[in-house]
Amino acid sequence: MRIIDTHCHIGLHKYEPVEVLLFHMQRAGVAQAVFIQYMGNSDNQYLLDVMAAHPGKFAAAMIVPADDDGSAIRAWAEKGIRGIRLAANFRGTGSDPLAHWRTAAELGLVVSAPSSPASLASAEFAQLLGLFPDLSIVIEHLGGAKPGMTLDEFVPVLTLAAHDNLTIKLPGFGEFCHLPHPFRDVPDFADRVLEAFGPRRVMWGSDWPPVSSREGYDSSLSFPMDYFADLSKDERAWIFGKAAQKVWKLPVVY
Repeated sequence: MRIIDTHCHIGLHKYEPVEVLLFHMQRAGVAQAVFIQYMGNSDNQYLLDVMAAHPGKFAAAMIVPADDDGSAIRAWAEKGIRGIRLAANFRGTGSDPLAHWRTAAELGLVVSAPSSPASLASAEFAQLLGLFPDLSIVIEHLGGAKPGMTLDEFVPVLTLAAHDNLTIKLPGFGEFCHLPHPFRDVPDFADRVLEAFGPRRVMWGSDWPPVSSREGYDSSLSFPMDYFADLSKDERAWIFGKAAQKVWKLPVVY
């Protein structure tokens, strides 16, 4: 099984440089990863430098200023960044509040969307789904599932499975289970998401390095893999690699 981590943060001034991530990936048997630019940083050059140093191993989602008219998005995309990070209910502050979304759709970018059940159920997100039905949007962090959240609170995430252009990230279970690891009394959010979206539209992402303060990198992978041990080999292959490869168009690299 080729494993791809779809949610990693790297940096030179916040978090850790890529060398630390590569150590964790090698130890856990993770072949490739997607960089998600961290909030507040619209300088994506380090992501490009790392991708150039490791051809085919990484993809990335940029962040650009809120008032961008699409120019910055096009410039970063021309250099090789395939995605953009936009909150589910994001609106720009420029003359066209939808400029980021329009440009992403025009260029065929992948949108990595931080969200909550409330933002996913918002009128703003519903408008986007209507305007850009073919735009590939990846819902981050299992739609914002948190420890102690009720199923009723989580339902808006599940209803979005009706939109074929949406996929969803399966994080380390420490994001929605009470610590410490190993987790007990695991809520069935992951099961419900898998039932609603299907394994071909669910992709694992560690949330490294913040996951280090929860269960750690290795366990963010091993616990969900063990949890879904009863799935078929092909279903697990989609969740832990093939869905990411399809959406992010990563080459086959082992």
